[in-house]
Amino acid sequence: MKNKIGIILALTALTTFTACDNLLDDKPESVLTQVDFYTTPARINSGVKGCYAGMANVMNVEWKFTEIRTDNTCNASVNTGSGERVDLADLAFLRPSPSMPLIQDYWYRLFQNISNVNAILPSVVDTKYIQLEATRAQYEAELLFIRAYHYYTLVTLFGDMFKIKTVIGPNEAKKLLRSPVSEIYSEIIIPDLIKAADQAPATYPSTETGRITKWAAKSLLAKVYMQIGGADNLALAKTLLTEVLNPSTGFGLVTDKGTSTSAYANIFNIANEMNKEIIFAIRYLGGTSGIGSPFWGTFAADNSANIFLKIGTPAGNNNPTLEIMSLFKSDVKDTRSDACFRTWQKTSTTIVPYISKYMDATMTQPMQSENDWIVIRYADLVLLYAEILAQDGGYATAHLEVNKVRARALVDPLLEFTSPTEALDAVYKERRLELAFENQRWFDLLRMNKSYDDPDKAINILKTHHFITDWTLLYSKYSPILPPIESFFINDRLLLPIPQTEIDTNNEITLPNNPSY
Repeated sequence: MKNKIGIILALTALTTFTACDNLLDDKPESVLTQVDFYTTPARINSGVKGCYAGMANVMNVEWKFTEIRTDNTCNASVNTGSGERVDLADLAFLRPSPSMPLIQDYWYRLFQNISNVNAILPSVVDTKYIQLEATRAQYEAELLFIRAYHYYTLVTLFGDMFKIKTVIGPNEAKKLLRSPVSEIYSEIIIPDLIKAADQAPATYPSTETGRITKWAAKSLLAKVYMQIGGADNLALAKTLLTEVLNPSTGFGLVTDKGTSTSAYANIFNIANEMNKEIIFAIRYLGGTSGIGSPFWGTFAADNSANIFLKIGTPAGNNNPTLEIMSLFKSDVKDTRSDACFRTWQKTSTTIVPYISKYMDATMTQPMQSENDWIVIRYADLVLLYAEILAQDGGYATAHLEVNKVRARALVDPLLEFTSPTEALDAVYKERRLELAFENQRWFDLLRMNKSYDDPDKAINILKTHHFITDWTLLYSKYSPILPPIESFFINDRLLLPIPQTEIDTNNEITLPNNPSY
């Protein structure tokens, strides 16, 4: 059985961590239990591995906030009117309630793992528990990366955020105010990633494959700088990307198809996990271990029974939109289409599209597939580099980077761009195709507001998608779910609301929600 460090057995997670239902509702005794537990190298290593499990717990539901809210995916079953799909439609249509259970659940998963990190860090920083400095530094790097990764997600999706770098009790928590996004970047995300990049190993033994490397930290830091935007930050990101993209790191594009139908499909082949393109992935293990991934069961076509799944009931969520399917089909040479989505002829008049990128024909337990979730890969960074060139005066050469990715997809190369706008248009289109359904699109949309110097760019793309491109054949047909309403498509709604439970629990200070909620 191959090694999977990203998830440890549920028993370990239960004995290692104390979970609280609310950020502002921890118990003093659980804090003491956590802090006193990490006093041996073995326990500390188990705790660090448990934080990888915490990342998986977040990733299991992240598509609800970074894909279905974009122009990439939707609810294809327009006539459903009950259950989670009502909430998913409200998320997609930018009208979620602060009391929505999906948001509360996602928030708690994020902060639970931040709490886990904060509980372990003091024992790692204290040199008395781990004698070998290289090991101590590695553990610290891993924990700092994980905390930064979660905070990067939080500020991108929710905006101003609670700044928590230590284990805190309920009285202190109830006095916390949200800190500005800029402060979270400057005091947590960036310094955590800089230190992680400095201390994490470049590689690991094969038995430890999947742990966070310095290259993963540098890659995420580059993404952070690009998300902040501005010439200085783009320059910092460019330097980092140049380092990671250097062939000496051992990373590169997967160009052989192996047992897959194409080289692109081979990136996601469960027999080819952690290939040279993968810079960081959250790892899962299928079978009866209980630590498999839920994605194939979640995305398989609705009501398809065991046509696609060997076991379990397909949830049929996160369907490709008509727009993105048309984009793929606009170039018949593109080999990425079949690896990203397929369609199922449900009835003589009904065709159901579904994501095929996470298929697992070997799945033997419901919602327990083998597929890892790729967080950062080489092609992503190549296109980010092209995105910088489009903005820093190098737009005329940006096509060379884009064509590296296009060549693998067997599509024609692009000619030299004649303007920054033309370059940006091409780069974002290529990112949309190359990284389809990998939780990247929301971040791309938000960066467009700065790269195009147009604060309404993202919201206008979403409005065009919902009310023009896919309105007639998709969104206008929603019933009994309320179709999208244009008045909700405003910039304030690009942020999710803070869960109402946080506001209600915080009874010592006034905690305002995000504007328009």
